[in-house]
Amino acid sequence: MESGLRSRRPQAAAGRTARISQAIAGRDLTALKQLARTGGGLETTRQRRRAWPLLLNFRALTDSGDRTRAHGEEAQLALDVPRARLPDSPELRRGDADAQARREQQLTRVVRAVLRAYPWLSYYQGFHELALVLLCVFGSARPAAEGLRMVALFFVRDAMASSLDHVMQQLRLLFVLLGRCAPRVHARLAALDVPPFFAISWVLTWFAHDVHAFADVCRIFDFLIATPPLQVVYVAAALVCHFEADILALEPDFAAVHSALAQLPARVVDWTPVLEHAWRLSEDCSPAKLQHLGACHLPRLSAVNTFDATWMRLDPARPLRFNALVPVCDRHPLADTAEASPAADSHMARVIDLTSTAQKARALAAHYRWPLVVATVASATVLVYAWLLMLQLQLTS
Repeated sequence: MESGLRSRRPQAAAGRTARISQAIAGRDLTALKQLARTGGGLETTRQRRRAWPLLLNFRALTDSGDRTRAHGEEAQLALDVPRARLPDSPELRRGDADAQARREQQLTRVVRAVLRAYPWLSYYQGFHELALVLLCVFGSARPAAEGLRMVALFFVRDAMASSLDHVMQQLRLLFVLLGRCAPRVHARLAALDVPPFFAISWVLTWFAHDVHAFADVCRIFDFLIATPPLQVVYVAAALVCHFEADILALEPDFAAVHSALAQLPARVVDWTPVLEHAWRLSEDCSPAKLQHLGACHLPRLSAVNTFDATWMRLDPARPLRFNALVPVCDRHPLADTAEASPAADSHMARVIDLTSTAQKARALAAHYRWPLVVATVASATVLVYAWLLMLQLQLTS
């Protein structure tokens, strides 16, 4: 019987590899996202080099910016790059001092390309660690820079405002999730006044700062690239839940609990159950519902709240400018002194509301088992109206 199980495992792995290849070849994003979310993810660096560009909508934006004008925070980048360490993997050769210098130059070039193209983005310490993972997977600066651009604009944009205040808002939502999935841990943290700072590097670097094995980092990136931007907070909640018993067994001391929480990512042996739990949490409690439950509403132009309305419009066959998706006038969309016109903000707000309405219509249809055609027509009508508003926004921007 054991030999039979052993023989079936390689067959299952081969079948999964074939499904990934088929999804890439057929540009089947639905299947590719499902494969990236589940099991062992996209499995190999070679598969990721082919799949991540599809998942991240490479070449869907036309922005280039002034690549010759230095960004104001490149001095900090120059300090951070030499401190970046390669993840642990036999795939990644550290090489001699010359190889290290070349890698640092590539990493600087990747981050600098994004910052100079979008000077209203603020660099934060840890952004270069996201870039390093992309550079290690793609092996060259150009695709890594394209991947980093999409991650910066659509996933971690809130962290690239002038302060990390909006990231702290997202971490408040982590505590709301813990109140639902691990109420005893939530009560312990509240009693000890432990703030959510222990998870800030998890959110800012997609765990790249805290997880040492390259295979595990890539597995997490597979999941986060294939899901909406707040999903990293759900992963953080699932991670805490994974070690609930260990946390409750700790001495009720602020320093001990905070230190133990910060070290949780390095203790994970298998990320699959953590990621699967994170997906269930997001299915059970959407970002919109989570914000409502926690009375913690992220700004309307947050990457979290605009993702559905903007990501669905990306099409590499019809590239457009980022400003056509989110109103930006040389200022971050979340800047207090943003100069986006009131009309543009109003249009964008209506698009977001309509997209949310379309999603609710489909959810209600599924719940009450309406005929599929009714559900499709109802949601499609709302989405067409949202598309027309987005078109109007593009023409007036």
